[in-house]
Amino acid sequence: MINIFVPDTKNAMKKTKINLFSNVDPKVYASLGILLMISLIVLSYQYTRHVDCENAKFIVHSDEFMTNRVVEFYDNTDGAKSWEWDFGDSTAVDIRQRTLHKYKKPGDYIVKLKINGNCTHEKLITISSISQQKGYLPTIISPNVVAVGETINFDAAKEGGESWEWSFGETTRTDALERNPSYKFKSVGEKKITLIVNGDVEHTAVKTIYVAPKTIRAKQNLDIKSYEFEKPHVAFSLPVGAAQKDPLVDMLQYIPVSPKSKLKKDSLVAEKKAPEISNEQMQLLLNQVTAQLKTKDDFKDYVCGKYDIPVVVNDKKLVPFDQFCQLIAGKKIKITALRINKDQKNCIQNLNIQYKVKKMMIWIKE
Repeated sequence: MINIFVPDTKNAMKKTKINLFSNVDPKVYASLGILLMISLIVLSYQYTRHVDCENAKFIVHSDEFMTNRVVEFYDNTDGAKSWEWDFGDSTAVDIRQRTLHKYKKPGDYIVKLKINGNCTHEKLITISSISQQKGYLPTIISPNVVAVGETINFDAAKEGGESWEWSFGETTRTDALERNPSYKFKSVGEKKITLIVNGDVEHTAVKTIYVAPKTIRAKQNLDIKSYEFEKPHVAFSLPVGAAQKDPLVDMLQYIPVSPKSKLKKDSLVAEKKAPEISNEQMQLLLNQVTAQLKTKDDFKDYVCGKYDIPVVVNDKKLVPFDQFCQLIAGKKIKITALRINKDQKNCIQNLNIQYKVKKMMIWIKE
């Protein structure tokens, strides 16, 4: 008799599995768990600090970019948690979201903002030492008094002037774009002439002139000396005598007089003005137009319902505002410069905008 040995494969497999997992140190599982938790924490941290570097929203504002004047810096980028402001003048870095700074010397400064430690953006600002009160404004050369319908020649004096925007006070639009324009006034009264040179809205020149009615000239000269009076003036004089009492004085004593009514003062209606909007806020709204989140109707209060105000695009073409909104809707654009011109009621008169369009992964001007 031959004995055949048959191995128990099922039990052997069970023993192998049990021995495999039993030999692993529990500290290995703990280490893997810790690494997994650290990875999740790092991913969460990176996600919360993620920002769209292409669409950073930070503003540099000052009433006058001059030495020893306060310049405001403010960032409103979505997802921003930390900020590092480098003002470009070798001063200390500021880490506040909104901060103020003064420049001691004139010149061009590159302002750098690092958001969340990884996105860096730059803006160039120019600090001047020349004040508006020391001849920085353009000079308007024109007569002080003109007549309706008369052709008036205007001129401007400004060192380094390249572009000119005239408004002659009879419309809310820009009336001329050359340095030496001519104009005929259509109505009488005081007219406020404004001039913007090189797009510098902060230093708009203003001059008030008076428009007089058209002069009427006599066809024939009157000879006053040849006029003959019918009677001498003595014939119309009262005779000299003693002063007498006027009989009307006694009569008026018996005439009843109605009580004096209280005068009602006319209620003064405050002149309604358009809401205030800055260049930076206008740029944000136009970016929402490109994203098709807003239309021209969202600008109704700022343009006072006039959608045909002129828009100068890239210093090349002039289009109405409603057509401009249709032109940029749905496009990927980057606005490089924006200027707003307003009237006395704060209504936007015109826009001057420069922007680039992204085509074939390259930013180019349209």
